[in-house]
Amino acid sequence: MSQSHTLLHWKWTTMMVLVLGPVAGPAWAEEKEKKVPERSEIEKKYTWATENIFPDVKAWEAEYAALEKGTKDMAAHKGMLKNGADQLLKVLKAKDDIEARVDRVNVYASLTADQDTREGAAQALKSRAQTLAVNYSQAMSWFQPELTAMSFDQIDSWMRENKDLAQYRQYFDNLFRQKKHILSPREEELLAMAGEVNATPYNAYNLLANADIKFPSIKDAEGKTTELSDSAFYVMMSSPDRRVRKDAYDAIVGGYAGHRNTAAALLNGVVQAHIFNMKARGYPSCLTASLDAGNIPVEAYNNLVKTVDDNLPLLHRYTELRKRVLKLADGTHDYDLYCPLIIGQSPEYTYEKGVEAMNTALKPLGADYLANMQKGLDSRWVDVFPTRGKRSGAYSSGTFLTQPYMLLNFHGQYSDVSTLAHEMGHSMHSYFSRKTQPYVYSDYDIFCAEVASTCNEILLQNYVLAHAKDTKEKLYLISEFLERMRGTIFRQTMFSEFEQRVHEMAEKGQPLTADTLGAAYGEIMKKYYGPSYVHDPIVDNYWARIPHFYYNFYVYKYATSYCAASNIAARIEKEGDKARDAYIGFLKGGSSKYPIDLLKGAGVDMTSPEPIRDGLKLFGDLLDQAEAAMKELGML
Repeated sequence: MSQSHTLLHWKWTTMMVLVLGPVAGPAWAEEKEKKVPERSEIEKKYTWATENIFPDVKAWEAEYAALEKGTKDMAAHKGMLKNGADQLLKVLKAKDDIEARVDRVNVYASLTADQDTREGAAQALKSRAQTLAVNYSQAMSWFQPELTAMSFDQIDSWMRENKDLAQYRQYFDNLFRQKKHILSPREEELLAMAGEVNATPYNAYNLLANADIKFPSIKDAEGKTTELSDSAFYVMMSSPDRRVRKDAYDAIVGGYAGHRNTAAALLNGVVQAHIFNMKARGYPSCLTASLDAGNIPVEAYNNLVKTVDDNLPLLHRYTELRKRVLKLADGTHDYDLYCPLIIGQSPEYTYEKGVEAMNTALKPLGADYLANMQKGLDSRWVDVFPTRGKRSGAYSSGTFLTQPYMLLNFHGQYSDVSTLAHEMGHSMHSYFSRKTQPYVYSDYDIFCAEVASTCNEILLQNYVLAHAKDTKEKLYLISEFLERMRGTIFRQTMFSEFEQRVHEMAEKGQPLTADTLGAAYGEIMKKYYGPSYVHDPIVDNYWARIPHFYYNFYVYKYATSYCAASNIAARIEKEGDKARDAYIGFLKGGSSKYPIDLLKGAGVDMTSPEPIRDGLKLFGDLLDQAEAAMKELGML
């Protein structure tokens, strides 16, 4: 996930990933009653080094106070942009400096809050950091209108005179491209003032999902009482015992269902914020407003949805295969979609073994990539294990003035190692981009964000599959990869269709209630999973479990990125140095070009449906391999 404010460039980066597959418990979970540990029970080496950002909250407070003053001081530049190239460059450099520092304050507060969402003091830091960001946006609301009031020809002539100013050419091009959507200084100020209000639905949802919802305990397959948490959802969904899967699904999704009206009101709140900004800036729809931020053609989005819809028979075939091999007489329910197709072949990993497997698998990316990755691991980029109150899921965070930071909830199976590789891909993308680019281009558009992470996943996948010891292990891994692709290409596109429908409903004035949201979600689920799928009423509440619906058309990028990354990984393994160097160039590119152009430099054209078709063809090929292995083993 990337967060940004209005049309300003600056942002602090937090890329998130849904945990797409089953995971198993770490060593601390082997007690009679499995409990989630407190953070104080985890060794320091398994926690991220937030002290590398600020040594303590006192230092954060000092920087916060300095930035409050610095934000006010920026107003002194108002009206001076037209005073020549040197003056414009001076303002831009001051702007870069203070924004990078505001980013750093926000990252520290966000990481601290996510360590334990129960701590009110940490949540207060996060809230104050967001207020600082909004106040900065408000204080700088004059900047874009004043800059775009000048002619681009004037700025172009200054760039030809001043080589330091010329470094901002892509920034100016992107800004003037959106000129018609930039409002008057007072209107921009009002939109900036609304920033904290617009963030309220997501902030409230985050606390509801991670701190307030309480899940019951259930009995696992061995009769042990297991305390449920949202991060343990896929652990339970991987159980070969269908009763355990159903009990866990009913308990966890039911936990959200118990707050369905609140969740609907919060989701409606964020959609209304999107509509407000869409209308204020003169876009025809929320979708086009979201895509325009990265100059993404609507065709890139439409190609994905149409191509996936055209290939839904592949997913129907997968659902039917699950029904047959798992002997589900009544059909495949949602809680049957995650468990392995073959039992007892799942390798277990300590965190250290997972790191070792990742290091070996990523060797095709070169010695420099591996050396910098190891330096990051040694510098405590990673917060490894789940603890009480810790935010669920996984993400990579950080900003220009910090090291990358990775949140994991590592349980100990292959999918956790894959998630580690995924988030490391984000972190290495950030590392190379920030090391290579000036601040103004040091981040990257979210259309590109999931490419680096997914490329790592695929290289890991190919490595472990190539080293499978027998047909059973190979089938387990193939089924894992099918599930990863199901979750990334099909499921994320399905989520995106739901998100688009929800926004279109609201744009037409139709109410977004728990019932209307549930009906829309259920209809799309039935379309995607086909005749072998059995739809239970509780599934209509599953939308409430997905935080990505608050990120404004983010989820489709998982699917486009998987297809792009699949193409890139295949060429790196086939072509070697040439393809690898082009890819590393992409990682170093930041936002120095538009996302579509950066990907073309890495060898992938996402304005064409071909990369999507290639990804879906791979899914079909893996289905063929799975069925062949099942026949060999007498499972079909």
